[in-house]
Amino acid sequence: MSTFQRTPVTVVTGAAGGIGRCLCAGLLEAGHEVVAVVRSIASATALPVAALGRRCVAVEADLATVGGLDAVRGVVASEFGYLTGLVNNAGIGMGSIRADYYKRPVRPQEIDAAILERFLMVNAQVPMALALHLLLLFTEGWGRIVNVGTSLTAMLRPGFIPYAMSKAALESGSAVLARDLEGSGVEVCVLNPGGSVATPMAKRDEEEYRARLIAPEVMVSPVCWALARTTEGINGKRITATRWSAAYPEASLAPIGWPQLANDSAWATGPYPGN
Repeated sequence: MSTFQRTPVTVVTGAAGGIGRCLCAGLLEAGHEVVAVVRSIASATALPVAALGRRCVAVEADLATVGGLDAVRGVVASEFGYLTGLVNNAGIGMGSIRADYYKRPVRPQEIDAAILERFLMVNAQVPMALALHLLLLFTEGWGRIVNVGTSLTAMLRPGFIPYAMSKAALESGSAVLARDLEGSGVEVCVLNPGGSVATPMAKRDEEEYRARLIAPEVMVSPVCWALARTTEGINGKRITATRWSAAYPEASLAPIGWPQLANDSAWATGPYPGN
């Protein structure tokens, strides 16, 4: 265990996506060293290279494989030697089944075991497997794991069986891991954007829908706050990004698994577009 406070080192998955790029840039500005996990190193060209003297190290990895998990752990160990943060941001949505899922909802008869396995793997199993794989690198006496989830509305939306199941599984795993790590200094939370984010996952044509999208940048401040050593009491909590404010960040918190109907009120009058 370190006896002094070193520079925070954070792993971000899905780093080449809209949210991931914003998070990498924001964390660099906040003073973190960043390990950006991408599926293809070619996509890493859009990542921020450095800020304020901090590094953004890209690693290409298929996190559904042991080799991919080992690759991330190897880069963290060789480049920095320790870890203070993990943001499990990578995920897939219903648009990966078909692009017009919002016009033609995916019916139960269309869902097979392979689809369920893919969603559960990417959205639930991989984040938990990576967290477990990296635990031994949290050697500073503290650390934060942030798993990007979704709203209760999306978990209950008709036509969303694969997505809903996988995000519910991620929340459940996060809650149990938080209990398991109590007293270790490593805290686990789930971050819910609070609605659909303007990323390729939520791509649609309707102007009214696009106007309701949340900018990816909204995720940056609550993530930086959650990953700070000075932030405590987030273990086993759910953070809603659109409710977060620097003046009163606790207003965005609730225990993982509690109904979030109040947080989802902006979407209560119409179909939730999903993110």
